[in-house]
Amino acid sequence: MSEHLLFLQAAGSDFGSAHDLADAISEAIRTPHDEAVDGEAHRPDFRDSAIHHGPGPRRRLLHPERIAERLGRAGCSGPEGLLVALAAHATIASPLADIDLDWIASVAARIGDEDLLRETAGVAFTFNTVNRIADARRVRLEYHFLRELKPIKGWVERRLASLTGLAYDLSYKHQARRSSAEMLERLGVLFGRLGAPATPEVFHWLGRSPVVLEGVLEMIEVNLTSHGVHPDLMKEAMGIAVASRAMPGSPLAAMVDQWLSRSSLADGVTLRTLAAPSGIAAGTDLASASRRYAWRVANAAYTITDEEVSSLAALGLSDAELFDLTLAAAVFSALAIIEPISTAVAPVPAAAA
Repeated sequence: MSEHLLFLQAAGSDFGSAHDLADAISEAIRTPHDEAVDGEAHRPDFRDSAIHHGPGPRRRLLHPERIAERLGRAGCSGPEGLLVALAAHATIASPLADIDLDWIASVAARIGDEDLLRETAGVAFTFNTVNRIADARRVRLEYHFLRELKPIKGWVERRLASLTGLAYDLSYKHQARRSSAEMLERLGVLFGRLGAPATPEVFHWLGRSPVVLEGVLEMIEVNLTSHGVHPDLMKEAMGIAVASRAMPGSPLAAMVDQWLSRSSLADGVTLRTLAAPSGIAAGTDLASASRRYAWRVANAAYTITDEEVSSLAALGLSDAELFDLTLAAAVFSALAIIEPISTAVAPVPAAAA
């Protein structure tokens, strides 16, 4: 419930409406899937809308139209309801399958406003990043606009508050400080340092709304330019996060795998298999523990325990390094979650795929 409230508050709903809409989403998820809703009788079957990628939990089986219908009952109808349903479905059902992408494309056509879809993707990115960090750091978020976040713990949590305000400065009054071309160039330089200068299409799509791209860029730059954690641990965390959440054929996953290969590290899918609870017997070294932690941030951050954090500290990971590892897994799982929106709205040309 708290995750839905945070998302809806991030999207700009007032506190009372957020409760009603969160209840509507939760009801849609809990409802037996054999119950039809208005307009759903002739739609494709969304009973198994998420592909299961190896070890780890299967995603909830969702009917995205059911989410939209319940939101309508709660007073969030029309384009607003469709946008909230799209963001909620992309978050909860990832990694998405072709049937989900078809639904997103149909929603995009019904909304007919690509700028609004990009803003929704920006909000979904922020929600997914911040919520994972907060869960992993055991920070209780108050349900106000994210820029008003007031954590009560130490300096790491204050850094989280700073990053949150920076990334969620996406109001209608905010103007991007740089052009999209400059920001894409900066991303290319950052990615090139990691071993792959190519910039996946999701960033070019976001770049059509410079303010949205700027919020995403700021989070990535903070993580890639000021981290203290060992680069290999960070790259593995990114690989595990993307492999856990990315759609099949993801250009983002291909780029991260290039980074891993350049450092002679295993690909993301292999790392995810090693890190998942049901995977190969877990090692007791820092690298193995960091992989397991990254998997939890990407898949179930709310299950991270104080004992798990203490074990990483005992293996030599400082609090600041742990935050860097958390941010890497959170940011790249969020990017993998919003990537299908860009693909469904503006498919990558076959020659560039």
